Amino acid sequence: MLYLIIMGIMALCVAVFAVQNAVTVEVSFLMWHFSMSLVLIILGSLVMGFMISGLFALKVKTTHFMKERKLKSEIKELKQKASGKERRESTGVPRFPIQRSRGSYRPEMDDKDPIIKPFKPEK
Repeated sequence: MLYLIIMGIMALCVAVFAVQNAVTVEVSFLMWHFSMSLVLIILGSLVMGFMISGLFALKVKTTHFMKERKLKSEIKELKQKASGKERRESTGVPRFPIQRSRGSYRPEMDDKDPIIKPFKPEK
C-alpha cells in the first residue's frame, strides 16, 4: 500500500511538472529534427522509464522462477531418495555393521566368550 502511495505522489509531481512546462521545443535525435510539446517529451520519457524498469523486473522474476523450479525439483528428488531409503530400512530386519579385519571375518576370534554363540552345524 505504501508503494502505491509513493508512486501516486511521484506521478502527480511529474504531471504537475509537465503541465507547467507546456512549451513547444525542437528535439534533435541523431539525424531527425522535430518540434513537439515538452509535456509529451516528459511523459514519453516517463513511459520509457516504466517500460525499461518493467523489463528489468521481468528478467529478475524469470531468473528467480527458474531457480525456484530447479530447487523444487531437487527437493522432490531428495525426498524420493529419502523415502526409498526409509522403505529399505523399515523391512523389520535390523542391520548391524560388520567389522572386518584384514583376513576373513571369524566371530569366534573377536570375542572369547560371546553371549550369543555362533551357529556351527554338526556333521
